[in-house]
Amino acid sequence: MLKTGVVADRRYLKHFAGRAHPERPARAEVMIEMAESLTRPNLSFMAPREATHEELASCHVPEYIATVARTASMDRFDFDPDTHSSRDSYETAILAAGGVLTAVEAVMDGAIDNGFAIVRPPGHHALPNRAMGFCFFNNVAIVAKWLIEKRGLKRVMIVDWDVHHGNGLQDIFYESPEVLYVSTHQFPEYPGTGSLHEIGYGAGLGFNVNAPMPAEFGDAEYIRVFDRLIMPIGRHFKPEFILVSCGFDAHFRDPLAQMRVTEAGFAAMARRVKRLAAECCGGKMVAALEGGYDLEAIAESGRAVIDEFGRDADEPIRPDEGGDRVMPMIERAAQNVGRFWNLG
Repeated sequence: MLKTGVVADRRYLKHFAGRAHPERPARAEVMIEMAESLTRPNLSFMAPREATHEELASCHVPEYIATVARTASMDRFDFDPDTHSSRDSYETAILAAGGVLTAVEAVMDGAIDNGFAIVRPPGHHALPNRAMGFCFFNNVAIVAKWLIEKRGLKRVMIVDWDVHHGNGLQDIFYESPEVLYVSTHQFPEYPGTGSLHEIGYGAGLGFNVNAPMPAEFGDAEYIRVFDRLIMPIGRHFKPEFILVSCGFDAHFRDPLAQMRVTEAGFAAMARRVKRLAAECCGGKMVAALEGGYDLEAIAESGRAVIDEFGRDADEPIRPDEGGDRVMPMIERAAQNVGRFWNLG
């Protein structure tokens, strides 16, 4: 079995956005309890470190970082109607970014084969100068920058299967040919970005790939998108490391979206990303928790993904069956980005 490292820490429960807020401490708590119940071999747990100011500043302007830091002296601060902080939010947010870095460092140093970071608050909506969508610092973007600037990588791939488009990730890397950003998401849905025509700019043209789907799509459609679009583009790009923005809010029980993915669907996507990592970069990959707001759904989906991460990468991949409804979207995406990638 592959060695999987899990970053988990009950300090992630300290961030509090409000009694009725969906991004609540129990999200991390049920994931941690699930992970601690796993008994499979080659599973290790790691305590997160805090991200440094320099690491945060690779993606966020200093004035914004200072604004978030000042909330440590406030019982509550409202960044926007959805994004609220408490006195512990800044500390928890830098621990979230640092937790993903902890897992990536362990993979890069050969201590583990792959990793899963159970962190909160999430990050993929966070912009360089703005919090939004429950997110303060863009955890996965900070790690991608770290891999490029500190470890000298030239090709990092981000696969974002959260049900909401990662507008912050897209914004930060929109002109970069070093980061391939691929997103599957419900569309139109918050935050309203992620159309087929958003394909990057300048040197980054073609390195931003969106797969927007209507409500009610599920396992068959997602797997078809992976097999016909994401996997071929990834093989052409040949990433040196793969990061997964791992939201579980595309699950059929999630209260904030209307997709129909099951635990088996998340495992199937994880198996494909794991295979791509094995083919291109020696299996180097880390997933970071993003959205997911039904507690049972995120715990069981997280279990399926972590179990999948431990299985050998050469296990068979079941071909996509069904999913014909998503083919028009795939064909339109191919028209927009096909000139940059071999989709055959």
